[in-house]
Amino acid sequence: MEREVVGRGLHGIGELTPPPGRAAMIEPVLRAAADHGGLPVVVHGSAPTTAADVRTLSALAGRYPRVPLVVSRLGGANWMEAVELVRDNPNMYLELSTASVVFAVRLAIKEIPDRTLFGSDAPYGDPVLARAMVERATSPGEVRDRVLGGTIAELVGLA
Repeated sequence: MEREVVGRGLHGIGELTPPPGRAAMIEPVLRAAADHGGLPVVVHGSAPTTAADVRTLSALAGRYPRVPLVVSRLGGANWMEAVELVRDNPNMYLELSTASVVFAVRLAIKEIPDRTLFGSDAPYGDPVLARAMVERATSPGEVRDRVLGGTIAELVGLA
């Protein structure tokens, strides 16, 4: 961690993708992130991540409250549960890449406006379409600005 992350000037760790049903495997990474000032950790949120894995991530977030834990891809097929779990855990964040339903984006932003992060999954996803979905789901202003970059800038110490 000291040499490969902090030593290289990186601002976080990820995207980690544990095997299905094995999200608990990331605990040593969370412990190391906590030991290094609470570096953000990004975990793959869609398949192979299961609903049980999303719940495990929530429990782990509770054990490492100084570590921002980002669930990517809106939690995949488990997006409704991911929104609820992130909403209820103040150190969890939800990244929006690969969202296929504007309602899911709208709900995530409504429930957790300060902890929802823009993502496009480029080169597999289209950044312009992903941004348009966020713009469609929000009004111009502070919330949109936070989702489109303000929150991540704060999270990694760039703001």
